Amino acid sequence: MSDLHDADPLTPAAGNCGNNCADALDRLWEYLDAELGAVDAATVRAHLSECQGCLEEYDVDVVVKTLVRRGCQEAAPDGLRLKIHEQLTVMRVTRD
Repeated sequence: MSDLHDADPLTPAAGNCGNNCADALDRLWEYLDAELGAVDAATVRAHLSECQGCLEEYDVDVVVKTLVRRGCQEAAPDGLRLKIHEQLTVMRVTRD
């Protein structure tokens, strides 16, 4: 028996449509940032149109991005930006 209390708090809630929720949620931030190719973006968009649980997660992520954008209007120093970009590049190459 599984209920809300048994869920892993570090894992985003997925819908119950059984239609690739994990994949859609894994790509959600890339979708929000318009970093997906046309085919992948269309796949995520189609999933969100069919899955209420993932659409709710999308809505939460939109609110989080809006709050962060509103609260973080300072520009990072160039050196820090470069270090972050290098780390993200290493993480992306390692992950892919």
